Amino acid sequence: MEKIVVIGSNHAGIATINTILDNHKDCELTVFERNSNISFLGCGMALWIADRVKSKESMFYTCKEDLEKKGAKFYGSTEVSNIDFDKKVVYAESTTGEKYEASYDKLVLATGSTPIIPKLEGSDLENIQRVKLFQDAEDVIKKLDNDDIKDVTVIGAGYIGIELIEAFKLKGKNVTLIDIADTCLPTYYDKKFTDMMKENLKENGINLKFNQQVSKFEGSGKVEYVVTDKEKIATDMVVWAVGFRPNTELAKDQLATFKNGAYLVNERQETSIKDVYAVGDCATLKFNAIKDTSYIALATNAVTEANFSYPPSKYPHVSFLISPCVIKDPTSA
Repeated sequence: MEKIVVIGSNHAGIATINTILDNHKDCELTVFERNSNISFLGCGMALWIADRVKSKESMFYTCKEDLEKKGAKFYGSTEVSNIDFDKKVVYAESTTGEKYEASYDKLVLATGSTPIIPKLEGSDLENIQRVKLFQDAEDVIKKLDNDDIKDVTVIGAGYIGIELIEAFKLKGKNVTLIDIADTCLPTYYDKKFTDMMKENLKENGINLKFNQQVSKFEGSGKVEYVVTDKEKIATDMVVWAVGFRPNTELAKDQLATFKNGAYLVNERQETSIKDVYAVGDCATLKFNAIKDTSYIALATNAVTEANFSYPPSKYPHVSFLISPCVIKDPTSA
């Protein structure tokens, strides 16, 4: 019986596990997940913060028990510390001290990404938040219920930052948005559209601080000011939203990597080491629009990649390529 080990069980990992167990019954599948929960819908975090989601349970779509019923050996709150690629052995340890060794014939890395948090003076002050995991969102929500949190500053005007400022505004907070660029979403849309969005944000009471770089934080125990290269902004909470980097610390010295540190894979999600695959935010993809390797950290891509990872699909001639979609009809858009 073939042994398969999957490291990581959020969107890409779960899709990989389900694909394997649904199509290859004659395998032994072991899963290691360092977090205490799985399948958190981080893309809906802003909806939860804004009270548009009825319960936190609706932020999850599966659990370890579901995977175990299908045949997976699941080890939660267990972090992989080392991989011996020559011997094909994974070493892991749980938060309670149990140690595990799992040999494999095939290995799938689905370790995701981690928020970019610049190391600035004052970064250890209370109420400087990151948003990625369920625990992160839950912590932010609890603090927003405190009447002392009146002014919230979001650093980063990408998709996540824009969604968060709307959520904080709906919670009745005074919201400031800071970005080093001269507008919001500058890498996603043309100036005509970003100018419209900028005006919309102003009309909805968002304090825009573009063309500014954060240099440090000040406060006594808790954050009180964000200091940029142009001014000093009073705040009660800061939320980082400047993007993510691939979580590839585990094997970055053994596997070939992309310019941003993601594991390099081919159209079959195969890495530079035989029998080792990578899917989701920790891996690259082939972008059909430019006919080249790229990095696009989206859950939609992560799930699709997983469907094309090991074991080989029923259609071995089919490769996974991301292609752009152009919608000309404004109603459809």
